Amino acid sequence: MEELGRLLADHGGVVSAAQFKSLGYSYDQMKAHGADWRRLRRGWYAHSSADSSVVSAVSAGGVLSCVAALERRGVWIPPGARGRHVRFPKAARSAGARGCKPYRADPPLVGAVDTAAVAVAAAANHVGEEDLIVILDSMVNKGMLEQCDVRDVLSDSPHAHKNLWTRCDGRADSGTETMTRLRLRARGIRLSVQVPIAGVGLVDLLVGRRLVIEVDGEEPHRDRFHSDRTRDRKLRVLGFEPLRLTYHDVVYSWDEVVQDILAMIRRGDHMRPPSIVLGTSANRL
Repeated sequence: MEELGRLLADHGGVVSAAQFKSLGYSYDQMKAHGADWRRLRRGWYAHSSADSSVVSAVSAGGVLSCVAALERRGVWIPPGARGRHVRFPKAARSAGARGCKPYRADPPLVGAVDTAAVAVAAAANHVGEEDLIVILDSMVNKGMLEQCDVRDVLSDSPHAHKNLWTRCDGRADSGTETMTRLRLRARGIRLSVQVPIAGVGLVDLLVGRRLVIEVDGEEPHRDRFHSDRTRDRKLRVLGFEPLRLTYHDVVYSWDEVVQDILAMIRRGDHMRPPSIVLGTSANRL
C-alpha cells in the first residue's frame, strides 16, 4: 500500500488500471480493501482525495500536462501562463480535442500527471520566451533539471534557434528574480547574480558597484520581515543602496519600477563604491 500512496501523491490521486496492475492489484481488489474510488473513464480511477484539476483533465480524456503539471511538481510558473493544460492522445486530437503537447513528439499517456520531462517539453512548445526561461530557471534551481540539459530541452522546440539557454540561470530563488534579471538585461543594464557580501550574505542582484536589488517571491514570509530590514540596514551601513521589489512590483507594476531603476542609474547611484570589497565568487554576466 505504501507504493500506492506514492503513486497517488505523484499523480494527484488519479491512477490507471495499468498502474494498479503494475503494483500487483486489480481495481476490484482495491475496492475490496474499502478504498473510496470512482471511475473517471475507461481504465482510469480517482481516489476520494484526488486533486480536482487532475480529475478534470482525465475526465476530459487526457492527462494534466505542460505548466499545470510542472506547477503541481513545485515549479515556479508565471501567473500569465497558469491555467488548465491537458495533453490528449493522438486519436482525441485527430477528433478535434485541443490541448498541449511536446513539439514534434507524441509520448503515450502513462500517468494522470505528466512527468517533468514531458511537461517541460510541452511548455517549451506553448509559452513565450520570458515565461519559458522562468520555468527552466526554477527547474534547475530545484534540482529537477541540470543546467547542461537546458539546451537539449530547447533544441527540440520552436525556440531552438534563439539560444535561450544562454539566458538561463538556475541560481534565481524565485521566478520574480528571473523576470527582473531578464528585463534589466534587455534594457542593456549589466548586473551580477547572487553576489556574496560579507556580513550580509548573498544578494539577489547587484547593478554596478553599489545598487543591490532584492526581489521577493509570490508569498513573502512574514517571519522574514525583520531579517529583510536588517539586511537592508547592514547594506546601507556598508555603503550599498538596497532596493527591495515585491511580487506586485515585478508582475503588475514593472513599467513604473523600471523607470525608477533607470532614474537611479542615470544619477550614478549604482557606481559610487561601497566601503568593502565584494567576494570573489560574484558572477558578472
